[in-house]
Amino acid sequence: MGGRSRAIKTPLSDFTEAFGAYRDRRRGKTKTVTNANRIADSIQALSLPQASLQTVLSHVFADIDEAVVVSDEHRRVILVNRGALELFGFDEAELIGRSAGDIYADPAVFAEEERTGFHIDASRQHTSYLCQYRRRDGSVFDAETIAGPMRDPASGRVMHLNIIRDVTARLSAEKALHSLHTIASDQTLDFAQRRRAILELGCAHFGLPTGVIGRIEDNAYEVVDVIDTQANIQVGDVFPVADTFCWHVLAKGRPFGVDGTNRERMRAQLSDRRFGTRTYVGSPILVAGELYGTLNFSGPEDAGLFSQADMDLVGMFAQWVGQEIRMERSMTALTEAHEQLSRVATIDELTGLGNRRLLMTQLDHEIERGRRYDAPLSVALLDLDHFKQLNDMHGHAVGDAALRHFAQLAEDSLRGSDLIGRWGGEEFLLLLPDTCAADAVTTLNRLLTKIRDTPVSHEDEAIRLSASAGVAESDCQESAEAIIHRADSALYRAKAAGRDRVEQS
Repeated sequence: MGGRSRAIKTPLSDFTEAFGAYRDRRRGKTKTVTNANRIADSIQALSLPQASLQTVLSHVFADIDEAVVVSDEHRRVILVNRGALELFGFDEAELIGRSAGDIYADPAVFAEEERTGFHIDASRQHTSYLCQYRRRDGSVFDAETIAGPMRDPASGRVMHLNIIRDVTARLSAEKALHSLHTIASDQTLDFAQRRRAILELGCAHFGLPTGVIGRIEDNAYEVVDVIDTQANIQVGDVFPVADTFCWHVLAKGRPFGVDGTNRERMRAQLSDRRFGTRTYVGSPILVAGELYGTLNFSGPEDAGLFSQADMDLVGMFAQWVGQEIRMERSMTALTEAHEQLSRVATIDELTGLGNRRLLMTQLDHEIERGRRYDAPLSVALLDLDHFKQLNDMHGHAVGDAALRHFAQLAEDSLRGSDLIGRWGGEEFLLLLPDTCAADAVTTLNRLLTKIRDTPVSHEDEAIRLSASAGVAESDCQESAEAIIHRADSALYRAKAAGRDRVEQS
């Protein structure tokens, strides 16, 4: 007869197929558990004597990455693979025959498993769960475990299959990512505090004492933020990039680590070994798509090997730092733009003094303060004498120079608490908080003397100036307009009396 022959299904082929499905299990945990149950079913269908079955299992599980521990009905270990020996740190002879409970971190967990899942009448279905185990050296680790019984249909005896995968690094990375998200979303922290928190998180996660955010320009590496328990590195330090492991990060353009696999070769390439760094992991920082620098963690001691998960994690840290720097730059630019707009709105462009808008705002504030604290306030209006004639005779450029000259003399003569601004044209308004009229007159006379004695220069000509002033003292129980009106009336009297003098309201 023609056609293809049909493969004959046997218990052994069922087992082989089930194990192959387990090896290709990367599609999810449920599938993994399902395949583990298929393995258990097919093992039982082989109906081999236990000794022969152990031989089959020892060959089948020899080269898988996970640790495999098989125990008998008394939970005595009867088979382990190479992965189990490497994970737990035992020799095979040390594990065979001892209680499986010896590798559990918590005896109570083992006892509970005995009670609920590993007795003779337990369900044969395998389950997946997280459990903590203890290595030979006493260290504890988290592991994903797929476990359950396998029954010999001939004898009724039960063996227990445990497939154990160390997920400590994965759980640690997940915890670090959760912490990173918490830091990045904490609006109570400013940009600098969030960057420092990310450095602290990275140092704790990688178990390294030094964390650095560095900016790179040309061949210079400048430390922007640092956590260094050994106090070797400080903010503002600058090093040649070639003297740091960051050079390799830049050359590769991706996360890079120095550990036991490349330590001596990488160190041999450094021209400066002042820090004695033996362990390093770092990543480029990109800001708006452009290289900013690097984020790195390092230490002087030999540490373990960095995994791809570690590389991914430091890359994620660097990505968040880059976003923080970008947002800080945007916020700084926005703040500067706002300040510039405020300056344009409140500063007189010619003299650099406050304009009428700023003066009115500040006057209202001083009136309120004086009313609250029962403090006097003096307000003066000053006017450059014969300013129109000055413009007509020498031109507007000289007039502008005279206004700037007056503004500079006034600022140099007044207290820090006083405020003078350009009221309009050649008029200036002066606010003197906590000042009675007599003291205000003294201050104004001193200023007018300085103006009289300090001419403005123009084309080798010394042009003398003078000014008139009117001052009003207020108990702050009147409006700003009323105070200014009284000061203006006093200024009018000063001009009418011959100018270059102070009159009091």
